[in-house]
Amino acid sequence: MEDEIFGICGNGSLSELEFIGNDPNFVFVNDVNFPTIILFNEQGSIVNVNSWIECANYVNGGWFDNVYDFINAEKYVFFASITFLIFYKMITRLKKKVSGHETH
Repeated sequence: MEDEIFGICGNGSLSELEFIGNDPNFVFVNDVNFPTIILFNEQGSIVNVNSWIECANYVNGGWFDNVYDFINAEKYVFFASITFLIFYKMITRLKKKVSGHETH
């Protein structure tokens, strides 16, 4: 998880995450020197984070910075479905041709 935090949020101190814990009332302070990062979760929700500690907190909670991470599974299901459909059509046409030649 540390690699993900540093990869998405940049360098910072992980000890700050322990300070937040599971406090739902913790208020993150914007850092004017931190570029706003957009994060996504598995349900497709989006959040803009404006400080390293806020970013690290969300990434630690399972959020990610690339919507492609979210849609990879759907992409594979789509391509698998298309591939299956193409093979199915090819096999049914081949069966029709073979059965048509046998009757003549």
